Amino acid sequence: MVTSVGVLNVILGIAYTSYGLITIWDMKRGWRTLGFSHFGAAWIAMAFTCGPHHLIHGSHVLFEGRAGGVLDVAAVAIGLPAGVAFLALRAEAMAGGRGDRFVSGTPSWLALLPAAGGAYVAALIASMLQTTGAITWPRQVAPNVLLVVLYCMIGYYLTRTQLRNHPSSGGWSVSGLSLSVIFPTCALMHGVYAFYVATLLYQDIDYHGWIVDWVGVPAAIYFLWVVRGLYRQALRDWNRRMVDASPPQVVTVGR
Repeated sequence: MVTSVGVLNVILGIAYTSYGLITIWDMKRGWRTLGFSHFGAAWIAMAFTCGPHHLIHGSHVLFEGRAGGVLDVAAVAIGLPAGVAFLALRAEAMAGGRGDRFVSGTPSWLALLPAAGGAYVAALIASMLQTTGAITWPRQVAPNVLLVVLYCMIGYYLTRTQLRNHPSSGGWSVSGLSLSVIFPTCALMHGVYAFYVATLLYQDIDYHGWIVDWVGVPAAIYFLWVVRGLYRQALRDWNRRMVDASPPQVVTVGR
């Protein structure tokens, strides 16, 4: 269990940090001709706070004796596929490839995704409620609870963007769908982390992780402002292609 928690968090931390590095390269390439990108800047801020959170947590578990909880494995494992898929698409774009795929129509697996996600969240909460013992409020809890709320709000606007674009595009952007999954699952991860801190399973005082999480709060607020502005069409940004469906430029994936 300990090894699984540590390794999965390190892999996810590397993936998120890689997002930031790729986006820095992307912004540098496009800045001269396209100008500043709020989406790119916000995504870099998110990547360099989410990535270190998971790297720090994973290193504590693997090398410093922090316990590993089963809910931690469940939360990270459910978010890892979307995170790796988005990273692969961004790496493909950096290499000059398409950087996205287009899912035509609404395949059955995609139609079932909301119900499956709801059942997963319900099972996760039920598992938490079965835990006995006192609930405390160490310093690490507050920023993680705030991140749960902020990431859920970000996921809401990303998902609404996909739903709004679907009638006109006739399908779904895999890049946009991946982002729409990444943020709610990130919220679950921070929720589980806060829960384990509050129940003292993770009771070691982690000042550097605590600082990273607090830095992540304004980064999440900035990202929320960006995606809300893009959804309301009050903000123009050349980097919004990562959340929009654009079938003419990508390969269609059948049912």
